[in-house]
Amino acid sequence: MRNKTVTKLAAIVVTAGLASACSGPVGDSFGSGPATPAFQATGDTFLQISAQGAGPIGAATPFSSKAILAQMPGYTTGNVTIGLEHTTTDATVLFKEAYGGRIQVLHLLGSGGRIQQIHGVTHHVVGPAGERPGMSLRETGADPSSCRIGTDLWLGMAICRSRGAPNVTLTFSFQGEAAMSTTLPTGSALAEGMLQRIIWTPPS
Repeated sequence: MRNKTVTKLAAIVVTAGLASACSGPVGDSFGSGPATPAFQATGDTFLQISAQGAGPIGAATPFSSKAILAQMPGYTTGNVTIGLEHTTTDATVLFKEAYGGRIQVLHLLGSGGRIQQIHGVTHHVVGPAGERPGMSLRETGADPSSCRIGTDLWLGMAICRSRGAPNVTLTFSFQGEAAMSTTLPTGSALAEGMLQRIIWTPPS
């Protein structure tokens, strides 16, 4: 069932963005989750976001299209406006031509020549613990106690820490009443939240 869900969400692009992971009890626990799979690049998996960055792009990469493309041959860049929790902002978008279309792979934010955030926005990107956009919170193995509820533009979203890297956060959306809630859902409602973005910030 998971493979079908992920396939249907190949082109998912949402207006969410960076957030800091916050801890605090939220009710039910889903257990420790599956073991972290070893990353393998395939035709369907473009790159991995890890503690060090997104594929070859990391803290040492200057925030410029030229520098980014030098690390990612075969890709192109453009501009996109995305929604962060409290505001909207412009970002550099990294595109890959695949499957007969132009897929948005990463959104990158920065200033002063430095990359400040990288957002993985397609299921062709895998997170540090094997997470992919389109997975449920349960499938990602995220710890509910690492999650908080979003506010403002992210109202009704859960913002959680990846169990694979402390500087990678995950944003989840919900359906129905939970999509506008000011508190985290619990139990199966939380477990069924859908991963929208995998968000990297430089290690402290």
